[in-house]
Amino acid sequence: MRASSRQALIGVVAGLLALAMSVAPGAAAAMKWTVAPEQSRILFDYERNNQLAEGSFTVFTGSGVFDRDAPGDATLEFRIKSASIDLKDTLASAFATSAEWFDSASHPLVIYRLTQLTPEGGDSYHAVGELTIRGRTRPIESTITLDIGADDAHASGNLRLDRTDYLLGVGPSALFVKIGAQVAVRFELTAHPAQ
Repeated sequence: MRASSRQALIGVVAGLLALAMSVAPGAAAAMKWTVAPEQSRILFDYERNNQLAEGSFTVFTGSGVFDRDAPGDATLEFRIKSASIDLKDTLASAFATSAEWFDSASHPLVIYRLTQLTPEGGDSYHAVGELTIRGRTRPIESTITLDIGADDAHASGNLRLDRTDYLLGVGPSALFVKIGAQVAVRFELTAHPAQ
């Protein structure tokens, strides 16, 4: 075999090996997912005038990448429309979007970005992320449960935050209604493979 033919054959073999490696199971396991808002819920509990109250957000989007074999490479960005807050009272919900609270006119989005995902055994993971409200970004941690199927993925969990870290409700309205500083957030998300 001539040297030129040998080099061509080596080049073809190298190309086939590179292709095989690029579609190896580990490399192909990473999938992009898009949250389905109509199948998902974001709820929160808080104290209002010393009584437990519940609220929710109704408009949000999210997408991320997850590989069960490499959870440390996971990404997620979640965007919540702050004006979609629902406190089960029209007047209270509208007031929550005012300048003293979410200031939805100037800060229309609450943004969560995942920065680290660590397995804790089974379908349980420890998530570290950054939460931005009213332009203020703070680190936040939570434990989540992930159930990944071929056609959909489910994530659920909870986290706690201090609303004063984001200057939520620290103005004169505090003289008229007593809102607890601690807020407990619960989420149940369904996602589908991105098209």
